[in-house]
Amino acid sequence: MSLAKVAAILRRLARDQHDLAVGELAEAMNWPKSSASRLLKDMHQHGLLERDYGTRRYRPSLLMLQLAARYRSAEPLVEAADKALAELTRRTGQATGISVLDEQDVVVLRSRAGSQPLRVVTPPGDRGPAWATSTGRVLLARLTDEEIARRFRKFPRRPGVGGPASLEALMQRIQRIRAAGWEEAANEAMTGLGGVSVAVEDAQNGDAFALYFAFSSLHVHKQQRRELARHLREAADALARRFNAQPAATLGRAYG
Repeated sequence: MSLAKVAAILRRLARDQHDLAVGELAEAMNWPKSSASRLLKDMHQHGLLERDYGTRRYRPSLLMLQLAARYRSAEPLVEAADKALAELTRRTGQATGISVLDEQDVVVLRSRAGSQPLRVVTPPGDRGPAWATSTGRVLLARLTDEEIARRFRKFPRRPGVGGPASLEALMQRIQRIRAAGWEEAANEAMTGLGGVSVAVEDAQNGDAFALYFAFSSLHVHKQQRRELARHLREAADALARRFNAQPAATLGRAYG
C-alpha cells in the first residue's frame, strides 16, 4: 500500500463524513477503479476500514475510533480544560467542548451535551469550516495575518455555509476577535446552531485549543451569550495560570 494514498483516503473520509464507495473514490482521486478497489480491500484487511457488505461501501474501523479517542488524551491542559467545561455544563445546562484548528477547518476534540430541552452536541472528530464557526475564528485570530492569508488564498465556498464570504471580510472579524478576546457565531455553519468560544495556548508545545459553548441560536439571547463568554474567559484564565499557558484574555479585555 502507498502511505500517501492511504492518507488521502483517510482525509477524504474525515472531510466527507460518509461511507466511501470504490467508484466514488476512483472518480474523485482520478485513480483506476481496480487500484481504488485493491487499496480499499487492503486497508480493510489490515483493520483500517470496515465494509458494509449490503452497500459495499467502506467506513473507518473500530481501530481508527480507538486511536481517535487517544488523540491528545495525555495532555494535562486538555484534560483540565475538559473538567472545567464539565463544570460549566453542569452550572449552565449548555453543551461545551474543545476544538482544534486544521488548516481551513476546525475539528471537535471533546464534546458534552447540555441539559437544555433543545440539546446541541457535536461528536468528537466532526469537522466544520473555520471561517464560519466561533471556534475556528477564535483560533485563526491567534495566527499572523500572513498565515491566515496563506490558508485562505483561495477562499472556500461550501453550500449552506454562511459567515464571511471573502478574506477581507474574515480579517474584519478577526480584528474584532483580537480586540474582544472571544467570538460568537449564529446560523453560519448550520442553521439554528450558535456558539461562543475563547482560545487558550499550551505553553509547552504552542498548540492552541478553542473552548466553546454550543446552543440553539433561537433560545440564547445576546446578554446570555456575553455571560457564557465571561464564563469561558474565566476558565481559560484559570487554566493559563495553572499551566503557564497563554490565556485568551491576552487578545483583549472588552466583551464586544
